[in-house]
Amino acid sequence: MRRFVKFLIFLVVAALIIRAVKAYLAPGDHQENSLTEPDTEPYDEAPLGGEVSADLLEILVCPEDKGSLELVDEGKFLLNPRNGYKYPIRGGVPVMLIEEGRKHQDESLIVTEQGSG
Repeated sequence: MRRFVKFLIFLVVAALIIRAVKAYLAPGDHQENSLTEPDTEPYDEAPLGGEVSADLLEILVCPEDKGSLELVDEGKFLLNPRNGYKYPIRGGVPVMLIEEGRKHQDESLIVTEQGSG
């Protein structure tokens, strides 16, 4: 009986060792520095600007009022002149989120309607 128990313990230990070796050798499961050095920089820290296609600029509208936008600040922002929201362009990709527009709002750029009065 003792021999049988020792044999079972041996099999369990051998199976655990084989499983650990297979997990270690599996492709893509372990990469050095994967937690310490990200492959890309955070999106909020990406540089402003970048090439945006003219076709895309023609169809983009403000997500809040669906009005047209203007390219300003040397191609770094898309401006809605009706409310002053400025949507950043990061790495050539317009960030069309209302929160971003509010965050970069420039009230001095708002075009106000002049009424008779």
